[in-house]
Amino acid sequence: MILKNRDALLQHGNAADRKIVLDVLEAGLAAPDPYENVKKIVRIEGNKLIIGHPQLSQPPGRPPVEFALDAIGHIYVVGGGKVAQRQAEALEEILGDRISDGQINAKKGDTVRLKRIPVTLAGHPIPDEDSVAGAQRIVEIERRAQKDDIVFLCHSGGATALTALPAPGISLADLQTIYRLLYFECGAAMPVANAVRNQLVMLHSRHLRYVGEATLVQLETTETPAGLRVHAYEAPNYGDGGYRAAIEVLHAYRLWERVPESVRRFLLAADPRYGHLRPEETAGKPWYVFRVMGPEVMLAAARRRAEELGIRPVILASSLNDVEARAIGEALGYIATEIELLGQPLTPPCMLILGGELVVAVGDATGCGGRNQEFVLAAATRISGRPHIVIASIDSEGTDGPTEFAGGIVDGETLARAQEAGFNLAAELANHNSTAVLAALGDLLATGVRGTNVRDLRLIYISAPA
Repeated sequence: MILKNRDALLQHGNAADRKIVLDVLEAGLAAPDPYENVKKIVRIEGNKLIIGHPQLSQPPGRPPVEFALDAIGHIYVVGGGKVAQRQAEALEEILGDRISDGQINAKKGDTVRLKRIPVTLAGHPIPDEDSVAGAQRIVEIERRAQKDDIVFLCHSGGATALTALPAPGISLADLQTIYRLLYFECGAAMPVANAVRNQLVMLHSRHLRYVGEATLVQLETTETPAGLRVHAYEAPNYGDGGYRAAIEVLHAYRLWERVPESVRRFLLAADPRYGHLRPEETAGKPWYVFRVMGPEVMLAAARRRAEELGIRPVILASSLNDVEARAIGEALGYIATEIELLGQPLTPPCMLILGGELVVAVGDATGCGGRNQEFVLAAATRISGRPHIVIASIDSEGTDGPTEFAGGIVDGETLARAQEAGFNLAAELANHNSTAVLAALGDLLATGVRGTNVRDLRLIYISAPA
């Protein structure tokens, strides 16, 4: 079982409906493993290394490329992110001792599973000294690559922090300040935060700059469905390497005067050597990109399991991002109540399925929690007393925000149980203290670090009256 505390979660509340929700959660969480898809993309046939898959290539339909094994100089495997180690595991199985060297940065709390490729467990969501050290080694390996070499880049969500290599004049402390201000204090959406963070590092989206004439094979596990862009800062079209977008974000959040002076100086200089890749740096380069996995795999698996259980599932949003967790929790709690009481817009038994990543603007609050925990706790205030509603939310990678838990589950009894335990949910939500409440109620979801990352899975289940 993926959920380590499943039995305990069924000892209270609406146990029958909780079991159904946990079954669907397990099915969804088990699906987004990139291992097999990497093996579809990279394979050895006779004396040839074949790289490519028409359904997983970017753009789709791009034909595979073939390399004579005896003509390849060295094969390097580098990268970072919450899924990078799992992708590299597949490469180790395929390539074996043909791998000359490598470096993977994974999240602290993960287990080192690679046998040939060195792994550094680094800081996330705030980068640390290990993030920098591992990133430096990645750059060293990439710069070592020659024309007949192949560099496999394993990349996924989390790499921004896990492979943080500060740009010239920027210190690790400067980067940590930026991450804390944007991500925690302001609750900035990930594309917005990345518009700043990615400008202050040397590695993110710039690997082609370091590999010279070597072939770069990029294996991506993405956090959003293919082709879906929902925020302007995901693709700023300013033609200046991204510096203007970063400056705009800091002004918009009233942070320009609060960030380190070194950051302001670096962004205003707008040095093209350190910005996003320029067209002349990519033209004619042997660069192949593959989308290994995305959240649609998790959502589809959850939907299939719900159908097997005789429930009508609806994927309401595959990538609902960048909205305050509390507001969305309350809204979906209202909708669930209308479904139970009025049979609109759906008739029970039914299940709403959502993906994506919500935000929590912590500000000066002193509580501890994560976006999934805050979402379910807010929803609990709106479904109180409803006997047929269970709501769960979980981070696919196994840790919700800065906590060791993956998410939470609530039902119509949660609010009353919290009050009996002495909690004022309005006050706890205002202080963003969801972990303490859910821990006391035995409603935290525990999986441990899972080696995957396709954002969150949210389930709202409304059962039919007996």
